[in-house]
Amino acid sequence: MEAEKKNTPLPLVRRVGVGIKIIYGIGLVPNAIKTILYGIFSLYFYTTVLGLSGTLVGIASAIGLVWDAIIDPVIGTLSDNAQGWFGKRHGFMLIGATGMGISLWAYFNPPDNLSTESLFAWLLITNLLVRTMTSFYGIPYYALGAELSQDYHERTSITAIRGAFALLGTLTAAVLSFILFFPSTIQQGDPKFDVTGYQAMGLFSGATMTLIALICTFGTLSCRQYISYGKVTPMRDSLRQFFANALVALRNQSFQSVFFSYSIFYLGTVINATLAIHFLTYYVKITTSEALSTFHLSFYLGALVGIAFWLKVSKNIEKRWLYFAGTLFTSMLMGCAFLLLGEGHLLGTGNLPALLFGNGLAGFSASVLWIIPTSMIADVSDQDEVLTDQRREGIFFGLFHFGEQIAAGASILITGILLDRFAGLIPGQAQQSAITINRIGMLYSLLPSVLLAVAAFLILRYSLNQNKIAAIQLQLDKSRNSRNR
Repeated sequence: MEAEKKNTPLPLVRRVGVGIKIIYGIGLVPNAIKTILYGIFSLYFYTTVLGLSGTLVGIASAIGLVWDAIIDPVIGTLSDNAQGWFGKRHGFMLIGATGMGISLWAYFNPPDNLSTESLFAWLLITNLLVRTMTSFYGIPYYALGAELSQDYHERTSITAIRGAFALLGTLTAAVLSFILFFPSTIQQGDPKFDVTGYQAMGLFSGATMTLIALICTFGTLSCRQYISYGKVTPMRDSLRQFFANALVALRNQSFQSVFFSYSIFYLGTVINATLAIHFLTYYVKITTSEALSTFHLSFYLGALVGIAFWLKVSKNIEKRWLYFAGTLFTSMLMGCAFLLLGEGHLLGTGNLPALLFGNGLAGFSASVLWIIPTSMIADVSDQDEVLTDQRREGIFFGLFHFGEQIAAGASILITGILLDRFAGLIPGQAQQSAITINRIGMLYSLLPSVLLAVAAFLILRYSLNQNKIAAIQLQLDKSRNSRNR
């Protein structure tokens, strides 16, 4: 790392005020709310409460993920070349902010007495609407974050504040959704069977998402004057050249490193999260709701501490080494879950304190992935402008989230197949064989551990550092000044 630190002259950069960073940072809360509500309630609401089959819900979810993966880079490309009073990003953000609340409310508020076919159609259409609106808002939002500052370290602080608000939004939504809409004071039956709770949750959460997204959109509107365009392609031509532009972006070696490394990281972490309840129930033999809730809470609390730590040390350590260290350490912790916990192992079964400590430590180390990859993409965009004379944050973030969505879909498919074919899980059966339990532990722990180790070493191909970015930005300053004369 010391070899990378050379005396490169630094370009003059505009500083971003703390107020703008906070207003921008809270803009990720709507996406956090949508993600956690989808993760906790979607399957349960449409299957257990409304009676739709799990297969149909799975098909609707898969179609939604494919749709998400397709439209994200398209929206990114369009926003890269948009012009007008709202600039490149804010017009798209306004459309998404306005529509996301209504679509989420509709998602959790299907009409009464629908047939199976009509309920499936409602689920599919509203799911696509929610994903479309959040993409209209989210992809330009991420691109805006890369454009707020040219400063190498300030870009990381922007993404760290954004990540902290995302974690706070996730925690708040997860806790308040049960307290406000499914209180245990109802005398008859499980409150989660009450349809009106989901309707109220959809209305309140949707309105909150829209309000916060609008605050972010208009609160950062003044920043549009600082956004550089480069060479602008007309909207119609930008769509026509979409695949060519995507291929150019994917040929960038530094972006390749981030794209493939993060996609594999996400694949591993989603497999791990999907199997968490199976692992806790069968392998560690921890089943109480309080323990399961505390288990997830420990991860997010560890992540909040981790974000503060990674932001502090990022001023002295290059981004790729932070990414490498956080990912590899998380990989090691995942492997320890199988090797140390479980029947006949050192920490045994039912050991909640050890489990909470390890999960909190995993949240701490994995939180580096909340802040560093998107900061890297901002640097990649500078390098890309030198090569192409275009500012294309939108296409880069669109492709980045394309990889994330494909990894999420693949992880669910892989997990389901391996549970059936490798572990031999018998559905609906409380007791499983010793071989099945052991293999569940392997799938939860060892498989994600290997994937994260691969992701850690892939990021070492990322070639940009502080001095290279400083030289690139000096070159961009000269190019822009000569263009404006």
